[in-house]
Amino acid sequence: MGSAADVGQVVKVYWALLLGNILEWYEFAIFSFLEPYLEVQFFNGSAISTWLGFACTFAARPFGGIVLGLLGDIFGRKVSTFLSICGMVIGTVGQGLVPSYQSGEVAGTIGLVLLVALRLLQGICTGGEIAAVSTYITEVGPKRSLARSMALIGITANIGFLLAQCASYLTREAVGASAMESWAWRIPFVIAVIPGVIATAGRRCVPESQVFLDAKTQTGATSDVFDVGSESADANSGDSAGSQGAASQAVARIKHLVKSQWPSLLVGIGSVAGAAVLQYGGFLWGNVFLKKHGTTPDSLIAAGITARMLAAVLAPLVGWLADTVGVGWIQLAGTFALTLGGLPLFLVQKWMPESFGVVMAAYGVGYGIIFALVGMIFFLVVVELFPVEVRNAGVGLSYNIGLCVFGGFAPTLFQASLSWTPWGPGWLMSCAGLASLVTFLASIWLQSTGKGNLQLAHIRPDPYFVLPGRTMSSAQTQSGPAKV
Repeated sequence: MGSAADVGQVVKVYWALLLGNILEWYEFAIFSFLEPYLEVQFFNGSAISTWLGFACTFAARPFGGIVLGLLGDIFGRKVSTFLSICGMVIGTVGQGLVPSYQSGEVAGTIGLVLLVALRLLQGICTGGEIAAVSTYITEVGPKRSLARSMALIGITANIGFLLAQCASYLTREAVGASAMESWAWRIPFVIAVIPGVIATAGRRCVPESQVFLDAKTQTGATSDVFDVGSESADANSGDSAGSQGAASQAVARIKHLVKSQWPSLLVGIGSVAGAAVLQYGGFLWGNVFLKKHGTTPDSLIAAGITARMLAAVLAPLVGWLADTVGVGWIQLAGTFALTLGGLPLFLVQKWMPESFGVVMAAYGVGYGIIFALVGMIFFLVVVELFPVEVRNAGVGLSYNIGLCVFGGFAPTLFQASLSWTPWGPGWLMSCAGLASLVTFLASIWLQSTGKGNLQLAHIRPDPYFVLPGRTMSSAQTQSGPAKV
C-alpha cells in the first residue's frame, strides 16, 4: 500500500475524528469573526473585554487536556474523543442561544454568565479533543507516512477556520448588517449542531487505537506505568474503591507525568508558540483589525480563503518533506520564517489596509505559506515527545498550556500592544516565532548532550534530520534511542 493509500485509509476509518477537528477549530474561530457583534451585545463596546471573553476558553483548555487526557490514557482514546465532541457541540450551540443585553439588563447579565460558562465548557472539551485526535492518528497511521497523516489535522483545522469565516460572511450578506447586529449573529453558532451530531454518531463506531490496547495488555492491570499511584489511592481510600481512590490515582498520575516528563512538557509548550500566535493573533485578530481599519469584507474573505487554501494545499507537500528529510527541517524553516516575516507582514497591512493587493499578498499569501510550514505538522513534534502510556495526557497538558498562554491571550495582547507601539502586533508575532525557534534548538541541544533525559522521538527513531544517503523508511527500522 502506497503512502497516499495509507492516508486515504486513515480518512476512511477515522473521518469522524477529522470532522470533529473541523468543528473544534470552527467554534474557536467563529467567536473571533463575530467579535464586533459580541462586543456590542455582551461587552459594552469594549474590544479588550471581548477578547478576554475569547481567552477564557483557552484558560480552561489545560484542565480539559489533562482530565480528558487521563481518561484517554486509562480507558482509551475512544472514550476521550466521544466526551470531547459532546461537550463541544453543547458549548458552541449554547452560545448562540443565550440572551444578550438587548433583552434587558437582567437578561443580559444572565446571558453573559452563561456565555462565559459555555466557553469554559468548550475550552475543557476542546482541550481534550486535539490531544486525543493527534494521539489517535499518530498511533493508527502508518509510520512511513506519519507526517502526511498528521497533516490531516492541519488541513481540517484550516477548513474549520475557513468555514467559520464563510459562515459569518455569508450570514451577513444574506440578512444584512442591521439584522446581523440584532439577532443573526446567532446563526453561525447554532448551525454547528449539524456537523456536531454527525461527528458524535460517527465516533461511536471508531475503533480503539491498537497501540494503546497492546500497551495496556503488555503492562497489565497492575503496571507501575498505567496504574501509577494505585497504591497511594488504596492507602487514601482504605477498602472503599470509590471516587476518592480514582481522584488519588488521577493526582498521582499527574505528579508522575510532571516529574518524569517535565523536559518534554516544556518543549511541547514552547513548540506551540509560533503557530498559536500566528493562528489567533495574525489570522483572527488581524481579520477584525483590518475590518475596523477600512478593509472591505470582500477583500477579507478573498484573503482568508487564499491563506487557508494555500496552507491546506501545501500541507501534503510539507508532510511529504517531513517524512522524507525529517520534521526538524520543517520546524526550523517555519519558525525562522515567522521570526523574520511577522513584523513586516503586519506593518504593510497596517500602512495600506484598503489595498486589495497588499492584503492579499501579506495576509493571504504571506501568512498562508508561513502557516503551512509552522502550523501544519507541529502536532507531530508534540506527540513524538511522549511515550504511549502518558501520551494523551502529556500532549493534552503541554499543547493546551502553550495554546492558552500564546494563542488564547494573543488577541488581547495584540489589541493592548497598539497603545504601547503601533508596531506591537508585528513584534509579538516575530517574538513568538523566535520563542519556538529557540525551543526547538534548545531541545536538540538537550537531547544531544543527554541533559534532562529528554527524548524527542518515541515513535520514529530518526524523525528530525535524516542524514544524507538515508531515507525515513530505513531510519525508522532502527532500534535504540532516538537520533536527530
